[in-house]
Amino acid sequence: MFGLHLRLASLFLASPRLVPFSIFTRSLRNGRGPAATLESANAFGQDLSEMFELYEPPHCKIEPLSKPPVPLGVRKPRGEVHADGDWHRSVHVWLRTLDGRLLLQRRSQYKDTHPGMWDVSCAGHISAGDDSLGTARKELEEELGVSVDVSVLRGALLCTLPSCARGATTRHGPFVCNEIQDIYLVQYPAEQLEAGALSLESGEVEAIELLDARKVLQAWERAELSFVPRPPHYVRALREGLGL
Repeated sequence: MFGLHLRLASLFLASPRLVPFSIFTRSLRNGRGPAATLESANAFGQDLSEMFELYEPPHCKIEPLSKPPVPLGVRKPRGEVHADGDWHRSVHVWLRTLDGRLLLQRRSQYKDTHPGMWDVSCAGHISAGDDSLGTARKELEEELGVSVDVSVLRGALLCTLPSCARGATTRHGPFVCNEIQDIYLVQYPAEQLEAGALSLESGEVEAIELLDARKVLQAWERAELSFVPRPPHYVRALREGLGL
């Protein structure tokens, strides 16, 4: 049944298969960005006035979506969306290596949700007027300095999942983050995912690490506090996509 839900991702984007790295267009920048500051955090992705499209709540919040999300025709700023718990969209791009590792990033301490925790390789909200593929490509370039063709991303879509998260940060206060997440799984050469080969975005990413995929899944199952928590249906979807 879960495999059926993964195949239904084709309703949102065509050809949801994992694409070999040999067809990537790559343009990696060398070096790492400067250390995060509050000023750079405001400049890089923490603009609380950024506008999001709002969507109808999913009928089921513990399984991948079987139909495309339904927009409400309403836009709200990021700060209000995370305060009110409105449903909005985001992308999660996982970069995997041939030897079974996943790239993780440690979120900046200035993020308004889950600061300083280990998370997906690359993620970002879909701003009002933007689409999933364009956002995924943009976030990869901005956060990691990685360039991937839109055609490759289209083929790497696993599924679309609902996610509900609550918490609070000392800098931004309480948040309720209800997201509809497009999950991508992209194969990439390990030597080009080392810290020295990537350009990390100041104010967004504090560090990166390649970790065995099984250990990442186990960290979620054990609810390790250093990892951004993910619900069971998210873990199942990624496990199936990885073939584990």
